[in-house]
Amino acid sequence: MANAKQKKADTVSMTFRKPWRRYSQGDRAGFPEEQAKQLEARKIAIPTSEATKAGAGSGRGKKQDDKGTEGADKV
Repeated sequence: MANAKQKKADTVSMTFRKPWRRYSQGDRAGFPEEQAKQLEARKIAIPTSEATKAGAGSGRGKKQDDKGTEGADKV
């Protein structure tokens, strides 16, 4: 086996704004720069660095409504 060093491909971390292929809204994945640009142009995903600044994401940590409490004692 040769000890040749291969140049590591630069990847861009993307956060999905809507479902695409096997990814759901809020998922994060790394893509080659060219594909990341295409995803952003099609408004499917945005760079994770921009998503964290804008507060976008999967919605984790948001306050949930009191749904599903029918019949429960509410004091």
